[in-house]
Amino acid sequence: MRAPFPALLGLALLALTLARLPAAWESGNALNHVSGAWMALADDLARGTLYRPLHDPGVGFGGTRFFPLSFAAHGALLAAGVPLLLGGLVLSLAAGVLAVAGAARFLRRAGHGPLGALGLGALVLAGFAGQHALAAARGDLPAAALTLWAMGALLPPRAARPRGLAGLEWASGLGPRPAAAAVLPAALLLTLAFAAKPTALAAAAAAVMFLLLARERGRALALALAVAAGCAAVVLGTDLASGGRFLPMMRDLGPGGLAARDLVAAPARLATRLWREDPAGLALVACAGLVFVLARGHARRRPGARTLAALWLAAALGASLVVFASPGTGVNHLLDLEVPAALLLATCAVAPARRFARPAAALAAAAGLATGALLWRQDRTVSRLDAMVEALEASAEGAPAPLLSEDPLLPLLAGERPYANDPWMLRLASERDPALARPLLHGIAEGKFRAIVLLRRADAPDADEWFDEEFGPEAIAAIRSRWTLRLVAGPYHVYRYDPGVQARTILRSSPP
Repeated sequence: MRAPFPALLGLALLALTLARLPAAWESGNALNHVSGAWMALADDLARGTLYRPLHDPGVGFGGTRFFPLSFAAHGALLAAGVPLLLGGLVLSLAAGVLAVAGAARFLRRAGHGPLGALGLGALVLAGFAGQHALAAARGDLPAAALTLWAMGALLPPRAARPRGLAGLEWASGLGPRPAAAAVLPAALLLTLAFAAKPTALAAAAAAVMFLLLARERGRALALALAVAAGCAAVVLGTDLASGGRFLPMMRDLGPGGLAARDLVAAPARLATRLWREDPAGLALVACAGLVFVLARGHARRRPGARTLAALWLAAALGASLVVFASPGTGVNHLLDLEVPAALLLATCAVAPARRFARPAAALAAAAGLATGALLWRQDRTVSRLDAMVEALEASAEGAPAPLLSEDPLLPLLAGERPYANDPWMLRLASERDPALARPLLHGIAEGKFRAIVLLRRADAPDADEWFDEEFGPEAIAAIRSRWTLRLVAGPYHVYRYDPGVQARTILRSSPP
């Protein structure tokens, strides 16, 4: 079986990715505080609570805007006895395998051979967002994998294509296209993707538009109605199972503090994230857009795989602008753009548009190889998990008391329930109801925690900007006044209570 050169680079990317994963798992460098927030939800569910209340006096603070599918699967593994980290890494790896397999299936139906489809399908992991997601234990990659399989269901399998002269007419877009869109499987997969991450609705909108352009109005209507019904069932069922907490939480915290001015800043935020944090993803998206424009003269008369991928990328771009309008949006959301960009670039690599697409696909694969190699090197030299162990050891001294950690993963690894599942959400909720944060502020001021672990120094130059988005200015002011830095381990800063600090500060600031 022959494969084009970009597909061979994609196969090399796939091999490099598999080779570097053991080091990524051992280092835990992809497991940041956002991963901790996902795992805290899974831990709560394993203990019988779906979406902890904003404040539970016996446990601490909840609040999130994450949808349930991914952490529900993780919670089920926890309840079955699978260790916390192992369960998260297994789910991330499974989602990555499903994503590449779904992309390869899509590309097989778009006309690629087996090796070409697998190699070019690996481009969905070419960006930093994709590489990072493989060991991050979040909901982005499962949603992408489910959406890839849904999109593949909308294309007819190769065996369904007519042969001979009719096959030539079908391939050129001149002849009638078989009505082979599998609406119900696609609707189910899109609904599950929505249950993992609501931005999957962008792909559903692209799928409906694709069927309309293909003059399959009945199937377009059926898909739209089925996805709408499925999403409504997910939302209402989750709200019912959570005791009515889910819908108010999404209403109040889902926008993430979005303001009108943030919509204007969204394009710059998106571009900045790509440029600074995911240059390989930028290369992938830029190459896909450029190739699509250059290859428009080779477009078929009837919409096919390339059209579907282009519609998905356009819808994902619109959704990403809304997502990046929200303050605090991370690089993980770039995966929503990079997956359809990879499909578009790969579908353009089929004749007669391949002279534009194949060099661009090779460039994207090479950028992915460089990203994977750099991550592998980092994972072999730096270990976030080792830093967690040091921070936990330093915070274990003293009388029994809760651990307040900006990264919820630390108390989880200590066998405790996090006092704050997501400090950013706690700050957002307390802006709406200042009384909500009073137990936290009282606990900080009175030394009710055995330690406080932050991801920045409380007196760092950028501390105000960072902590205004996390615990909030009042909380960080209380930490500065009565807590002393005892240890720095990687990104973790361990503070211990020192009531004399405030007294000395007051004496220095008092008039003579």
